Amino acid sequence: MNYSQLVQQQKKAVWEDQLTTVSKRIEYLKTLRTLVSDNEKKLCDAVSEDFGKPYFESFSSEIYTTVQEVDYHLKNVTEWAKPKSVRGSVTAFPSKNYIYRRPFGSVLIIGPWNYPILLILQPLIGALSAGNTAVIKPSEMAPATSACINSLIDEYFDPEIVSVAEGGAETSQHLLSLPFDKIFFTGSPRVGKIVMKAAAEQLTPVTLELGGKSPAIIHEDANLEVSAKRIMWGKTFNAGQTCVAPDYALVHENIYDTFIDHCKHALNTFFENDYKPGVNYTQIVNDDHFSRLRELLKNTEILTGGNTDTERRFIEPTIVRAGWKDEIMKDEIFGPLLPVIPYKDTDGMIRQVNRLPPPLALYIFSEDNNFQDRIMNEIPFGGGCINDTIVHFANPNLAVGGVGKSGMGSYHGKFSFDTFSRPQSILKKQYWPDP
Repeated sequence: MNYSQLVQQQKKAVWEDQLTTVSKRIEYLKTLRTLVSDNEKKLCDAVSEDFGKPYFESFSSEIYTTVQEVDYHLKNVTEWAKPKSVRGSVTAFPSKNYIYRRPFGSVLIIGPWNYPILLILQPLIGALSAGNTAVIKPSEMAPATSACINSLIDEYFDPEIVSVAEGGAETSQHLLSLPFDKIFFTGSPRVGKIVMKAAAEQLTPVTLELGGKSPAIIHEDANLEVSAKRIMWGKTFNAGQTCVAPDYALVHENIYDTFIDHCKHALNTFFENDYKPGVNYTQIVNDDHFSRLRELLKNTEILTGGNTDTERRFIEPTIVRAGWKDEIMKDEIFGPLLPVIPYKDTDGMIRQVNRLPPPLALYIFSEDNNFQDRIMNEIPFGGGCINDTIVHFANPNLAVGGVGKSGMGSYHGKFSFDTFSRPQSILKKQYWPDP
């Protein structure tokens, strides 16, 4: 495919084919909703083929959440797209003043492999809602899902509105050399730097949704039974291959052993009939990631778990006693391994967390409002929860985005609409009176 020519056709479609009208946006959003809801099984089967994700997990995290996001935009896009009246100034009196939201044009959306439907289609919802056309690049590391999305987009959309580019790093590099009007990337900080560098050559605005080591902080007043359940659920969902999964846990030393016991009990409850990849548990996506995770387990003090199966790319949820200088604490884990570090005082714990790059997510487990406020005020992070994990990602009213090395910009709900549109200011005057 001639992507350079396609980008020009998509730009033309925005401004000449009335894509900027709300009625057109609603039409395309409804088409996307139909695509997802009518092909639920086909999409979930593709994800399962790529890395053995259980059907219910695929449905809840990939299908349901995507449809929920579309419905939220369908309900609100008419209001979001209206010009907003703002106050005038004495200098230009009398006048009427407005802010319009305008699309960028043709946007490039590059998605990751870990949620290969959700994290490519959710940004697309925002792009269409704001009146853009789009080229989407699914991850080549989930080839069955990429092929399925390509086939469905080709069936439901004209390529001048939405088109899919399949391929590996060479395809991505070629796309990044083209004059898109906006780039949205979800993935690792390493690749995020490449995307940002390429965008700088075109002076193209970017939104980067990256990752990082997201901590769960368990204070000594926390409800340990509930905290352990929610942390282990967040860590085992998608086998920990989630950008906002709790990457490590910081537990007050007075409750450390009790917390570990509750974590073991939670795992035994969740998987009382053993781990069954494809049924109640997810595989590691490929051999490279499997080997990387297994290597991290070497020379660690395993408190529970630790079993692996190369043939099935299975890694049992594993809790290890860790210290700040351990190998497992150097980079984002992106798997079902949970290092647990004891802390003695809040001051020292905050200093240690802030020595790492700001995380994409942070989770606080405590009923002490002063402790909660202090963590939120003294540790920069993208978003998170108090007394839960991950679920903030499913609320379209909450912005999702990083800070520093965990990303820039945000999306979900109206934040997606704003991310894929730009404010255009207009001051309107009459010819009379003429100061």
